Amino acid sequence: MYRTENLATFPISINWGALDYTNPDVQLKMINQFENILQTDHVASNVDTKELWIANFAVWTTHQCDSNWIKKDPSVSQCGNDILYKDGSSCSGTWKKNNLGLRNKTFGSDSETCQPYELGVCRPTSQMHPDDLSLMQEKGEYNPDSDEDESWCPIFEGWSEDKLQYCLENWRMYTGGKGGILLEPNTASIFDDCSGEFNSDDKVLSPLKISSGPNMFGIHLFTHKDTVDLITETRKFCDEDEEVHCFMTGAPYSYWEQYINIGSLLLESVWLSVIIGFGVSWIFLFCMLLANKKHSTKKILYGSFTGAILIALTCILSVITVTGLSALADVSLTAFSMMSFILSIGFVVEYSVHITHRFITAPLSYQSSSQRLEYAMKFLFLPTFMSFASSTIGVVCLAFTKFEFTKKYFFRPLIIVMFVTYFFGCYFLPVLLSVLDVEFLKLGHEEDIEEKNAVDAIESNDLALAEGHELQ
Repeated sequence: MYRTENLATFPISINWGALDYTNPDVQLKMINQFENILQTDHVASNVDTKELWIANFAVWTTHQCDSNWIKKDPSVSQCGNDILYKDGSSCSGTWKKNNLGLRNKTFGSDSETCQPYELGVCRPTSQMHPDDLSLMQEKGEYNPDSDEDESWCPIFEGWSEDKLQYCLENWRMYTGGKGGILLEPNTASIFDDCSGEFNSDDKVLSPLKISSGPNMFGIHLFTHKDTVDLITETRKFCDEDEEVHCFMTGAPYSYWEQYINIGSLLLESVWLSVIIGFGVSWIFLFCMLLANKKHSTKKILYGSFTGAILIALTCILSVITVTGLSALADVSLTAFSMMSFILSIGFVVEYSVHITHRFITAPLSYQSSSQRLEYAMKFLFLPTFMSFASSTIGVVCLAFTKFEFTKKYFFRPLIIVMFVTYFFGCYFLPVLLSVLDVEFLKLGHEEDIEEKNAVDAIESNDLALAEGHELQ
């Protein structure tokens, strides 16, 4: 309760698999996915884009790198432009037009005002480094006359996987070990100034098989639906992106994953349960009637099939009613409540199959459906009621638990199941059977007529004798 009412938050993260990280379009797409997720309703947006390793690394490769401002060793330059690769090239990047609408870095109008957040890593032309603009102009990627109002984003291009690994290792070493990337274990050197600490010079596993973004926070997760909305909102920009696939991790995605398609799962489970209940009922009725061999197989087939259809109809009405009443009782659709909904089918089949079997096997001397129903319920009313009462008493015990979770997701739906299934199985179905006065549902014994006639004859004789004694 404290988490849902006061904190209502969970840490989450964005991750990528084996991508072509040297492709500028992939780099910008990763930044775009990260920023889009930050803009969703249930994710805290106060995270700068530079916290994403691919964005921070791309800035480090340009003239906007600030690692040379504070150096561990004043004699060693620490920006990408200063780091030489073995082929003589440097770990230098460039800039590309912001065609994806990425966030620009925030620049205050007053140089003395501290900005709480920088937001993006892209820059308008007016905030670009002159050396970067000159290099882009030489390549024909920048026109001073037409690109004055453009926005530019940092990228690196034309690198091999080996060069990317080398530059990443230097970037991590000089910037304090940033980046959610895989490292080879036990490859960092010992930090001389502090025993037990290590430098950030680990060997990067190459090619990159997986990388992760910084910690973000899912917020306003006050209800079950809020958490499900968080998952669907973020996955729209991540898992469902066919161009560059990414995936989200965190407690909401690990636990609430099961509830994304729970509606369709419930529907599928209900139909399967109803079909199984129909099949079992049909086989039971058919085999029981066929064993008696008092009617034609065709009539038994029709009668048992109709009986199974009635039982299936009762199941459908029961589970719909149970689900609806549970929703009115503020029971969310979860794996626990869904168990109770499916359980209702088992209870109603138990009631329905006995009543239906007793009804269609009533002696043929009972001609009308009302007589046949009376015959069935005289025998079954007490057993079914006792079954209902004993099951309900067991469920009522759950009402005295101290755990609110148990009351909400077990007691409420189960007590609804008890009453609804008893109503549909022992009241609705008998009423329905009372209007089905059809010949193929009369599958009782022929000899029952002879027995009834004999009983009637005996009763008539007894009555006559009694009347004779009275006359005397």
